[in-house]
Amino acid sequence: MTRGRPLTEAELVSAWDHALDRPAAHRPLLLLDRPDAERLPVGAVAALLLRTAGDWTGGRVETIMDCPACPERLEVGFTVAELLAAAPQPPTGTFTLDWRGHRLTLRLPTPADLAEAARAGDLAAAERRLLQRCLVAAEPPVAEPAELLPAVSAAMAERDPLGVVAVALTCPACGTGTEALLDLPAWAWQAADARVRRLLGEVHRLARAYGWSEAEVLGLGPHRRAAYLEQVP
Repeated sequence: MTRGRPLTEAELVSAWDHALDRPAAHRPLLLLDRPDAERLPVGAVAALLLRTAGDWTGGRVETIMDCPACPERLEVGFTVAELLAAAPQPPTGTFTLDWRGHRLTLRLPTPADLAEAARAGDLAAAERRLLQRCLVAAEPPVAEPAELLPAVSAAMAERDPLGVVAVALTCPACGTGTEALLDLPAWAWQAADARVRRLLGEVHRLARAYGWSEAEVLGLGPHRRAAYLEQVP
C-alpha cells in the first residue's frame, strides 16, 4: 500500500482549513492524497497516515494516556518504522473464515463502515451494524450473527493489526496494569494541526516583515523561509 503524492505545504494548510469543518473522525482522511481513503481497510489508512505524519514528527509516534487508577499520566512512544514493521499489508478484498460449520465471507472494515456504525448509538448496536456491513456471505446462514463477533474480531485483528492498536502499560506510580488503544488517525491529525500552526506562525512573521502573501511565503519552501526568518527581529 503506497501513499499518494505528499501534500505541499500550501496543500496541507488548505486541507487543514477544509478539515476543520468536517467531523473529527473524518479530518485525518483529508491529509491523504487518496480519494478512496474512506473505502480502504482501517489499518491501511493508519499505515498511510503513519508515513505521512511521521514526516512531521521525526518518525515517532508519541502520546500521553491517563492511568485508570491514579492521576499519573503515562507516556507512550514508538517509531513509525516499528509500527509499520509489525503490520503486514491488509487484504483489500474479501477473505473467508470457517466457524462452527459455516463458511463466512468477510471484508475488513473501512472508515466509512466505522462512521456508519457510530451512528447506531450504543456499543453493542454499533458492533452489530459493523458486522452486518462486513459480513458478505455465510453458508449456511447464521441464525444469531451476534455470536460471530468474537471469532470475526480476532480474524480481522490478525489480518489488519493496525486497525486497532492496543498498548499494554504499567503505571510507574501505582503499578496498575492496563491496556490502552492508540488512536493513530487522531495522532496524525494532531501532528498535522501542530505543523500547520507552526507554518501559519511563520507566514505571520514574514508577512509583517516583508508584506508577502501566504502563498508567497509558503512558496519559498522550508529552507529559504528559515533563512528569511533568521533575519526577522
